[in-house]
Amino acid sequence: MPQMTFIAGIFATIAAAVAVPVPQPGEIRTFQDWAVGCDNGGNCQAVSLVPEAGGAGYEDWEGPVSIVRTAGSDDIFKIHILFEAKDMDRYRMLVDGRLVDTGPIVQGDYPVQIVGEDARKVAEAIIKGKRLALQGPGGGNITRISLAGSSAALRYMDQQQQRAGTDTALVAKGSRAFQPKAGKLPTIMVDQWQPATRVPETGDIVALAEAPRCKDDRFGVVEDQVYPLGRRGDRFRALVLISCGSGAYNFSSAPYVGEYVENAGWTFAPARFDRQPSWGGDGADPLLVNASWDEQEQTISSYGKGRGLGDCGSAENYVWDGEMFRLTDASAMPECRGAYEWITIWRATYRKLEKTPPATD
Repeated sequence: MPQMTFIAGIFATIAAAVAVPVPQPGEIRTFQDWAVGCDNGGNCQAVSLVPEAGGAGYEDWEGPVSIVRTAGSDDIFKIHILFEAKDMDRYRMLVDGRLVDTGPIVQGDYPVQIVGEDARKVAEAIIKGKRLALQGPGGGNITRISLAGSSAALRYMDQQQQRAGTDTALVAKGSRAFQPKAGKLPTIMVDQWQPATRVPETGDIVALAEAPRCKDDRFGVVEDQVYPLGRRGDRFRALVLISCGSGAYNFSSAPYVGEYVENAGWTFAPARFDRQPSWGGDGADPLLVNASWDEQEQTISSYGKGRGLGDCGSAENYVWDGEMFRLTDASAMPECRGAYEWITIWRATYRKLEKTPPATD
């Protein structure tokens, strides 16, 4: 490859990376006993919640019903239910006492999953009903679901996917033909440095831990973590996660990026994110919760539970692009009401920049 062509390709790749928009995760709305939200690709999900008042409560609750629909012309439509399957082999689903679906219970993440036209029929029954009961082979209730707000949640889904007034709408039905919204997920260009093993020494980490963000929260047993980010020329980088306190189920970390230059030693700065992790709050240095680092892919996750049940909170995944962390997906559940499945509100893909040297004559 001629050298000028190679250089032009590099600049084109950098321009593509710069063009990636600042992530704007979707909003999650609550309608009585249902929550609903969509991601930036237009895919939407509605999830049932434990009723706020009256009817079945936690004593009748084994898991939520989730209605998922894609935005494109593929129109993938499915309903699934989370619960512990145990030794059950079949289910019966009733809405207001009327049988609307039956089938096998499978072992896996979703013991009950209904797809396609069957899912549409069940959704129509949910929209018109007041209460759903999922029963096992012996007739006993596995879980009972309030349908209050389901119609409004699915109407919101129609609107967000621009189906309202079309022949594909669930609630806001019409006669117009559906024209899928053209959309493409952003692609993040990742410029990872050459693999290296150099990381800061213990003394450097001890000094960094005195930063104002964490020093007042470091009590009991603390565990800081250090990971190499690679080498470029005589520069080395490392990710440092400084422990910032913990509770019963959440462990906070302040992420720093350290850079080492020969004869100059290590310097540190708070890691940069294109979208601030939700737990740390705006206007402050980033804070990760229950962080997990994938050294091979150079991705990091933050998973903050609103309470020990894990039925509310927020989660983000980021990829290191060589200079900052970029959001690849996010999910959340603002309501602490038994919805163990959180709604996806942002998605992006990433591609690693190929390190192809210019050809020599």
